[in-house]
Amino acid sequence: MINQAGDVYAILSDEPTANYLLMKWIGFCTDEELMQATLTMLDWQRTVGQARGCRFHVHDTKEFDVAWAGSVDWIVNEYFPSAYEAGVRFNISILSPDLFSKLSSEALFEKHSPMIPTRLFETLSEAERFIAEQNQLEESRLRPKHLS
Repeated sequence: MINQAGDVYAILSDEPTANYLLMKWIGFCTDEELMQATLTMLDWQRTVGQARGCRFHVHDTKEFDVAWAGSVDWIVNEYFPSAYEAGVRFNISILSPDLFSKLSSEALFEKHSPMIPTRLFETLSEAERFIAEQNQLEESRLRPKHLS
C-alpha cells in the first residue's frame, strides 16, 4: 500500500504454513491510510482466510514510525466485530522500537476487546510460537474424545 507521499507503508502477506495473515507496517501513514490497509486485511479474511480457518492477524510494526492511537477506538469498535464475524480470534502486534508506535500498540492492548484480544510480542518468532501453541490447543479441543 502506498501513502500520500508515494511511499510504501504497508505490505500484506499470507503465511499459509502457519495460517496467519501478516501486515508489515513501514514508515508513516495517516489514520485514514491505516484504516484502509486494515480493511484490506478484512477483505482478505472474508475471501481467503475464513475458508481456510485463519484465526490470527499479525501486525509487524518494527519499522512503523507513527502514532496511530487515534485509530484504536475504530479498530476495537468497528474493525474487530467484522473481523470476528469473519473468523479472526487474535490480533497480534510485534512492537516497534519507535515510542509513539509502541505506545499505540500498548493502547490497543489496554483497550481489551473481549472479542479479539490483542497480544504483544517483541519478535515475529515469538508471535509464531504463540500461534503454534494456540493452533495445538484448538486441535486438541476439536479432537474427538474416545470413551474408555
